Amino acid sequence: MSITIYTYSDPYEIKREAFWDKIKNCSHFCVSQTMVNGLTDIYPALGNQLTTLRIFLNSLYKNWEDMNTKVKQIMEVDNAINKLNVVSENGDNIKRSLEYNTKSLVSCIRIFKELNLEPENFNLSRLNIDQMYLIEIYKIICKREKSSFKFERVESENEINVAIENALKHKHKNSEYNNIDYDTVVIHGVHQFSPAMLCAIEDVSKYKNVILLFNYQEQYSEIYKTWLNIYSLFEEKISISNDNVFTPMSLLGECYPCNVLADNFGSLANGEFKDSSDILSNVEIIEFENLTEFAGYCAMLFETARERKKRHHDLSPALKYMPEQLYSASGKVNDILRAYFPEQFGERHFLDYPIGHFFVSAVEMWDNDKKNIKVDNVSSIKECLSAGIISEKRSGQLLSTFNTVESYIIKESTLSGIIKKLSKLKKYVGNQQDDFHRIGYMNLPKSELVDLIKALKELEEIIKYFFVDFDEGGDNFNRFYQRIHDFIVRRTDQMDKLDEEMKDVISRLLDRMSRIDLPDTGTFVCLKETMSFYLSQDDTAGLSANWIVRDFEQIDGDILRSRKQTKYGEIYHFCCLSDKDICAAKDERLPWPLDINFFEYSYEPLDQKYQIFLRSKLEFKNFKKYALLYGLTFNRVGYKLSYVKNENNKDNEIFHIFRILGIKPKKYRSENTGVFVPRIQYPPIKLNDVTDFSDVDYIRYNMCPYKFAVESIVQGETIYRDRFLIIFYMRAYLENNIIKKYQGQNLSNMALREAITEEYNNLDDKFRISNEYEKTQIISGVYQYFKKIIKKESRLPRITPNIQTEMDYKKDFLTLKSKDLDNSGDSSELIDMLENDYRYYSKYSHDCMYCASKDVCLQFTEQS
Repeated sequence: MSITIYTYSDPYEIKREAFWDKIKNCSHFCVSQTMVNGLTDIYPALGNQLTTLRIFLNSLYKNWEDMNTKVKQIMEVDNAINKLNVVSENGDNIKRSLEYNTKSLVSCIRIFKELNLEPENFNLSRLNIDQMYLIEIYKIICKREKSSFKFERVESENEINVAIENALKHKHKNSEYNNIDYDTVVIHGVHQFSPAMLCAIEDVSKYKNVILLFNYQEQYSEIYKTWLNIYSLFEEKISISNDNVFTPMSLLGECYPCNVLADNFGSLANGEFKDSSDILSNVEIIEFENLTEFAGYCAMLFETARERKKRHHDLSPALKYMPEQLYSASGKVNDILRAYFPEQFGERHFLDYPIGHFFVSAVEMWDNDKKNIKVDNVSSIKECLSAGIISEKRSGQLLSTFNTVESYIIKESTLSGIIKKLSKLKKYVGNQQDDFHRIGYMNLPKSELVDLIKALKELEEIIKYFFVDFDEGGDNFNRFYQRIHDFIVRRTDQMDKLDEEMKDVISRLLDRMSRIDLPDTGTFVCLKETMSFYLSQDDTAGLSANWIVRDFEQIDGDILRSRKQTKYGEIYHFCCLSDKDICAAKDERLPWPLDINFFEYSYEPLDQKYQIFLRSKLEFKNFKKYALLYGLTFNRVGYKLSYVKNENNKDNEIFHIFRILGIKPKKYRSENTGVFVPRIQYPPIKLNDVTDFSDVDYIRYNMCPYKFAVESIVQGETIYRDRFLIIFYMRAYLENNIIKKYQGQNLSNMALREAITEEYNNLDDKFRISNEYEKTQIISGVYQYFKKIIKKESRLPRITPNIQTEMDYKKDFLTLKSKDLDNSGDSSELIDMLENDYRYYSKYSHDCMYCASKDVCLQFTEQS
């Protein structure tokens, strides 16, 4: 059979091309889900004959794409890394780097296998150290008799027919395919050929006619030649169509300037300048100051879409209601948006729910070498406590209690150490004596601390249940995943309490885990890789079509949907149109440690697949210009252009062709400019003639009404939760105790230091917070403070009313002296304010860093 290459000028008019009758009854496999969506809208008769090329590959090479195969490959690479003979003084670091990037190494070796590269034929002379070790790993794997990296090609026409039907039925399960033309397969719009795609084209073309189809506009040959540079390597004639060429028409209305811009852009690339200043004079490009501002704009649009969807009670994706469809030449904005809308990126699977976070945190905390539970970051414990796995009396209780004691246990490096330290704290909490209740963790109800200790012990038991015997005996992966499976079943046995979304996620996860078949034994590092793979794997296709900001590779089909848009004001927004983003030369989409130089210099490209793969990677730098031209040309609704001015403290320039065409930037102005965040308010307080405010209350109010509201009205006193402030309070407490014990005495330097050290040790048994360095600093600071007093007064001060006031003020204001504190005020005036004007504004000053309420103060957060 054969490979045939056709082009079409206008994607809206493919039915008018001479080859239409050859392809209309065939199976069609598109480069992206967006192209499937677009062609389905324009050519509804093709609907059930269209799916993605990725789905076809998964069906054609189902063993190669199988989940268990990929996990076995991770295990195999992990074992190969352990067998490496790393002769280097940085050998341990090199191995750790390789282990950390196991999944990337698997992707590299899969590429080698798909290209059928022989490990002995690599030229190592120009490779870096990581690439050389990649080749060594590849050699180890190639020597294995039973390797999971065996890439089995298709060897019969029947296999291909079955793969075609399974791929089409993946989305169209109830469709019948009796009348489909199985003799011809059409592949749409591939610019970046993966080795697997090329293998599929080669295998299918042995038994069937394969038609490769893409858009080509000869009038813009300079931009479009990137396609010819790739497809000419198939050594087949490219039938270029000059029929149905589109030209901008003013009758198209609001998209006319957009189409004219495309025509000027394409012509200028060919060296022909068209003067369309009369039409382009009003075309602007929005200038976002930085990526954060742009991400905020995108998030605002998406929130608007979600609100519209909610009002319509629609089950369709929120993107249906987006006032703008966004396409970015840079994917960086999605890195920000992904954190806020994970479900929109096809990533809200098991790992994105609290229960999933529990397992991720548990595996991160386990130290397989020492067989204990390490705590490198307390956020892992917080994830576990907030996952809903460990029961609590009220929602959020355990996390709230843990946040309160965090400063007390921050020095502990293991979970068992935290549990022991909290057990010692039990005898001090809930005691209102000696002003220890001013410290947040001392102010806890004892019952809540007991609940937390019980929860942490349960967490310790769960993690040990998963991992403690991981290295004992064989088949450790299957044992581990069986325990995960059983644990989830036990903990979610009351499925009726879960929402439908979570039920679906857990059901799919349990089904996937029931199909695990891993006979090999692997390392704990490898387990981390495979665990992430299993618990995040999703079988849903086409999720990338739901991205908030799509990349330029998704313009191809999405722009076709613009012709059928009926809502007025629909806009296609082309973003990040800077020179740096449009003309990026290093974006090759290759897994670490591969780069384009590796393929150019390490292997002689004799095979056609290798040449096409390499050429497509070399041409990716030209793809974005084509995609932008294509989108501007075939857009049929309103449009916007924008770019990000500042990135990494460097200014970006507008795409140079737009600059030459006179497109002017216009700074973005948010519709929300001038909107302020109101200060926190409490309802009016009825004091019932209570007028006994203390000097401390007046000082708080004069310092900051917000501090007064939190500490005098809500809490009733100052409570220190921040570790930094607790250490300052400890010093103030230590100074007060020395004065109480030794007032009026003339102590020698040695006696003074011994007294301070002894008193510090007594306090430290309760505080348990400072490290050795801080201990030295505290003792030294207090020593110098009293040494100066003794030198001046010949003795420690006696407790007079003024000294007592100073000592009392230290408890609330730490470093401030009484002479600096304003305790003036009128009781009736303060009561009137409380009852009527209940907005307590915060005042920012240099003293805020010592304020016990700074962690709940908006003004401090904004300033810092």
